[in-house]
Amino acid sequence: MDSNQQEDIFKLLAKAGKAIVEVYNSDNFEAELKKDNSPVTRADKASSRIINEGLKSLFPEIPVLDEETSIPDYVVRSKWEKYFLVDPLDGTKEFIKQNGEFCINLALIEGTSPVLGWIYQPLTKTGWFCAKGEGIVEFSNGEVHRIEKPEIKRNVIRIAASRSFFKPHEAELIEKMKQHYQIDILHCGSSKKQVQMVKGNADMYLKAGPCSEWDTAPGQLMVEEFGGAVLRHDNFKTLQYNRKDLLNPYFVMLNERLNTPAFIDFMKLIIRE
Repeated sequence: MDSNQQEDIFKLLAKAGKAIVEVYNSDNFEAELKKDNSPVTRADKASSRIINEGLKSLFPEIPVLDEETSIPDYVVRSKWEKYFLVDPLDGTKEFIKQNGEFCINLALIEGTSPVLGWIYQPLTKTGWFCAKGEGIVEFSNGEVHRIEKPEIKRNVIRIAASRSFFKPHEAELIEKMKQHYQIDILHCGSSKKQVQMVKGNADMYLKAGPCSEWDTAPGQLMVEEFGGAVLRHDNFKTLQYNRKDLLNPYFVMLNERLNTPAFIDFMKLIIRE
């Protein structure tokens, strides 16, 4: 993807973000529940429409898989060599609560792995972009600058945890960790958890509850770009994409500091107890 195409996507995310903020500042979200009991608003739908139309115009040869549109059967998806993966409003519960912790997630998947990823925060008009092997940049209002891998000197392990989806099994695992490590918890919504890891404000994201591929793809790429890992609970292999079931298995996301054989063995032990 060349620099002009990157700029086009930055503008597309800003346009979708503006539509989201217009709904956020209104008095009518038109919130309703989907079949899986997750909420959707007219902001989700407006962002989805803008992003889908924009991507299909810019890249007509690349399929788009969007949380808010119909999902093609796996027999179709399994033949895709690459595709865009979209969550037009990640953190809808936080949006409805009006706490500001929501994002737009976009990734380009090749095979089973993200190779390009964007996380955009509409309220701050700020986003992060990663091309695999090329680092991470922050973009805002037409300005782009590279961010450096943070140097983390704290002894405490800071865990980013979902604000609206914090599950009992996650709390149980954290209690086990507290028997061996000093732990801080950073509660935040949406992909802000992964952004906090990229910025060095969190070391780990522990997920033992439902989330889907579009919730994690761009954040996973960014965490891996800075030396981290995203590992499934069941087999401790790297989380992969375009599976038949788009719900993610439980996983642990580690920054470079914790991505060591010793700490991974410790996590295996407490997860399998």
